Amino acid sequence: MRKNVSIIFSVLIIMGAFIFWGLTTHQHISSDLSPVKSDDVKVPYGGASQQPLYSDKEFLNRMSPYPVMHDDLQYAIALPGLQGAWSLKAGQASVDKHQLIKVDTLDPQGIAVSRNEIFISAYDHAPKANSVIYVLNKWTGRYIKTLVLQYQDHAGGISYDPDHQLLWVAGHNGKDSVLYGIAQADIDNYDIRTKLPIGYQQDFTLKTAINASTVAYYDGALWVGYFTRSGLGNIQKFAINGDSNATLMVGQPVGDKDPSIVAGNKLYESVPELQGISANSSHVMITSSFSNADSKLVRFDKGDDGKMTNGMYVTMPPFLEGVNYDGDIDRFYALFESATPVYRIKTKAVVDRIVYIDPKTFNKYALPYKELRNPLGFNLATNTSQTQNPAWIYHK
Repeated sequence: MRKNVSIIFSVLIIMGAFIFWGLTTHQHISSDLSPVKSDDVKVPYGGASQQPLYSDKEFLNRMSPYPVMHDDLQYAIALPGLQGAWSLKAGQASVDKHQLIKVDTLDPQGIAVSRNEIFISAYDHAPKANSVIYVLNKWTGRYIKTLVLQYQDHAGGISYDPDHQLLWVAGHNGKDSVLYGIAQADIDNYDIRTKLPIGYQQDFTLKTAINASTVAYYDGALWVGYFTRSGLGNIQKFAINGDSNATLMVGQPVGDKDPSIVAGNKLYESVPELQGISANSSHVMITSSFSNADSKLVRFDKGDDGKMTNGMYVTMPPFLEGVNYDGDIDRFYALFESATPVYRIKTKAVVDRIVYIDPKTFNKYALPYKELRNPLGFNLATNTSQTQNPAWIYHK
């Protein structure tokens, strides 16, 4: 009997860890809502807070207009950094020791998952600090460490490449969009207290793109999404070639002088105000969001020929940014930036945690979305004069 009790107790502990900051009540709550003040939150040197702004009940009340975020929500993980986080002061050379500073204005942008970790990119709204990537334990939700990115004041979306053990970051070098690859070994060994940013094992300048806002790895390729306020966003496919990280190539080279300057292989016209993308063997998920208007999480069926059809969407709270599919648990993670100080005053529906969305829940509330104008996409040419202007492809 004692053995059985011990087993049951152990199982309960494991379940409790897995639903860290879990949401298990589905009732509607009506009460005055007030954020948890950050004055009493102590942030360890070099670390990040992981206390949400609101209680679970208050959070659920704020989500009541959004059934997919309220009626069937089961799990959530508190976002790091909302009550403060450490980063390195911006504007310093990568080889020099940086000043380690604490800020509370970091804005979540992208989310990625590996076998055992969750990664969240964020940039400083102030802007005083370099962009960061928080690393969490995927199975407990607990914060592990912060990676600081060099030369990045506004990092975008991120994605994990298990085939090459790389974390890809959509970034910018001040002139062009760039894809940066961070090795898993460097992630494991990194310590912010060295006061140096983490190094990049890979970097590719993208000549078919401006405003690369997000990236997703799937089926041997990087799918880069581009945000625009007017017209449709687009997604470009950059195929990955090379047997090792030392010979890795992304997309197709532009000219013959520098193999790290590349063009995409294929382009899809996408949804307006694209923020994040993710894919699995059956679907492509895209987030569409800007400012304090309701967001959309859009899903397309993906055919073997790459064709994207049968669009469906669910309405989400404002400021939806990243989305990432995790095959280990068959759920999508959704990431919002509404808890950032500059945005949390603009909407009542503040999402201060990473939420898990079950595919069945999506299907329950989904509505038809308009079809893409060209669901098969376009092949991109390699002519330099053409690839420098992404608008060229729309008029072909």
